[in-house]
Amino acid sequence: MPLFSIFRRRASQGLPALAAVSASLALAAQTTDTATAFEARFAPLHAIVFTDGGTYSGSAMSADLKALEPLVHQPGATTRDVFRLYHAEAIVYGRRGMPEEAVVAARKALVAMPKTSSAELAYPHFSLRIASIRWLSDAGEYDAALKLIHSFQAQYPLQRIASLPPQMRWDKSHSVEQARDFPSQLQILGVYEDEGYVLHEQGKYREAKQANERLLPVARERLKALGIPEKLRSVLANIAQNCYELCELDQAQAYLQERLQIALAAHDHATVYDCYFQLMVLANEQKQVTQARQWLTLYGQYAQTQKNSEQMARAKELQTELDSRQSKRTHPTDKP
Repeated sequence: MPLFSIFRRRASQGLPALAAVSASLALAAQTTDTATAFEARFAPLHAIVFTDGGTYSGSAMSADLKALEPLVHQPGATTRDVFRLYHAEAIVYGRRGMPEEAVVAARKALVAMPKTSSAELAYPHFSLRIASIRWLSDAGEYDAALKLIHSFQAQYPLQRIASLPPQMRWDKSHSVEQARDFPSQLQILGVYEDEGYVLHEQGKYREAKQANERLLPVARERLKALGIPEKLRSVLANIAQNCYELCELDQAQAYLQERLQIALAAHDHATVYDCYFQLMVLANEQKQVTQARQWLTLYGQYAQTQKNSEQMARAKELQTELDSRQSKRTHPTDKP
């Protein structure tokens, strides 16, 4: 065989290898270009969304983030980019009061990254799962919300909450702040509180009360140990509402009175007014006329002490309404 023929065959055999190298280099370049283009456009948006106290137009931010979606579906996009984009979208939708849209975005983020070992994304991943509980509930997806709650509860049982960090800490030694020592006791207590909330929204008042009754002693002990007993107010309000729906008005009154004492000690004026009002309503519904008037008198006296003209005016309006209701009860209109 002529020598020239051998060289030709060898040269032709080498061409596919050279083509593969070229294709690989082109793909690498495309990967770099995609990642660079995404980061250049996403980074300033991410900074605005996740900066405490930052303000922006919700609709405009949603549109800007939506416009980046084609980039994370191109070759070269990473699961990190997909997660960060849809995480940001979910947060913005959540702040805009659009739970259905927030749920869709959160699911896309968590499908892209079901679990993470990344220190950078560990806390965003955790917080997105917690936020999804309320979004799912507000979107009417109660079973999905409870499934997520139960997964947290299996991982962090009530009796182990005391072993968790008391509060969050942030590591600022890196270019990107990273959360440390999470989940905190408050965060997991919040998940257990969400269980009662979701069940109540479903109309399962007995189950909601039972969930809140399981939580209450642990929350009472933990919050006292942490020096923030005032945080118990929301749990007490929830369980009082459960009792009200179950027509267990004496129990509802007891929980509201405990909430009132905590609010008075914390100088939480809004909660004090709310407690006086709720207690007045309960007493009136139980036909306890004198007690209803006593609660309303305390409402007005508190408003005077605080020199709150708006609440003083409301106390007078409530007095007129209460008088009218009690008058109708005492002198019912004759039916024709």
